[in-house]
Amino acid sequence: MISTLQKLAGIGSDIGRTSSSSVNFNANLPVSIEVIRQIDGGRYCLKVGRKELTTKSSKNLKEGEKYWANFAEGKGGILTISNLYQQPKLFENDAYFLPMGLEQILDGNSFSYNEFRAFLVKQLSSEIPKELFTLYAYMLLALSKAIIHLPLIHEGKKVMVQFQKREDGSLLFYIAYEHLGPMYGIIQDSSVEIAAMYEKSVYYLQKESPKLGMITHLSLQKELKPLFDLGDVALDVKG
Repeated sequence: MISTLQKLAGIGSDIGRTSSSSVNFNANLPVSIEVIRQIDGGRYCLKVGRKELTTKSSKNLKEGEKYWANFAEGKGGILTISNLYQQPKLFENDAYFLPMGLEQILDGNSFSYNEFRAFLVKQLSSEIPKELFTLYAYMLLALSKAIIHLPLIHEGKKVMVQFQKREDGSLLFYIAYEHLGPMYGIIQDSSVEIAAMYEKSVYYLQKESPKLGMITHLSLQKELKPLFDLGDVALDVKG
């Protein structure tokens, strides 16, 4: 099951290899955007890759927040934006990602919660930058809820992997990508169920699913929530 999780985490590594300063607004897959400011009414200044642009949105957007969205460029260069979903707080900040691949943390055959906890405690007890300390603290807090939270820079791209072992031995998982959006599902011994928020993401996953080497069931679902996010941290502080 861990090896399947590794394959899923790397499945989006081929996406978005074009220059970050060049954005294809008619691309099939969703893109990550940052709201710079609201200009007036429903017009916003957005950052996509290294570009800043102005477009309209029927959905109220928050300044400083990051979203996944579909873009299309029509006649006259008019941009339309659709299917906006706010990214998890833990996915927004690049400083809270580890510059390593999933294979450097997870063994392909097994995973030890105790060894992972010992690794986090060791890192927190050493002299490390403030951002890294905060990151490991979040990971340890997630672990206290029996959730593994792994924010990684995999082959130059952000991927946030979260999973939790269930009583029946299956793995519940949530994975967020820059150019696929999030997916949520369950890995069992011989099959995997995957839900994604964008039609084109489901189509892409369908094409890539033979790489998983098991029966794959795909579906489209809106508002996929992470297993752990900053809201959980706030609740713990208040409690």
